[in-house]
Amino acid sequence: MVKRRKDSGFTLIELMIVIAVIGILAVVLVPKFGSVKTDAKLAGVQTNFRSVTTAISALKSSDSADTKLQAQFGNGTFVDGDMKNPIVTTASGVSNTVDLTSNPTAAVYVLPSTATVPSTTFQAGYKGAVVAILQADGISYKVYGCDENGKSISDLVQPVSR
Repeated sequence: MVKRRKDSGFTLIELMIVIAVIGILAVVLVPKFGSVKTDAKLAGVQTNFRSVTTAISALKSSDSADTKLQAQFGNGTFVDGDMKNPIVTTASGVSNTVDLTSNPTAAVYVLPSTATVPSTTFQAGYKGAVVAILQADGISYKVYGCDENGKSISDLVQPVSR
């Protein structure tokens, strides 16, 4: 009687099937992880947006909005305690000037009525920022939340009176 040798381990076909399944899962799941990261950052923009609109509505008409908001959210000098821009992590605090051609330097911009309004076009200077623009009446503001490209998020546009 001849004894058969018992081989242990996986066959080549079994290994190929496992590799194919892992490859399919990677193709399906990797793009979803990228959108989860973006969604989390946009949730930070929404939080900043709500904080700014609440703070502006609490201001008196005689208050200087940029000064009061800098007192509440910081001016970028003491970065640890300042409001952070969730998209551009080096940007923080409140500023009253913006360079639309470069990355933002603040989390919040309080701008005069002559400022460029965030729109649906690419504006690098507004990436992840909350932009409050003084309206013609000199009392109310229109507040915009901007996405990772500097575009205005349609759900995050709100007029705010103080």
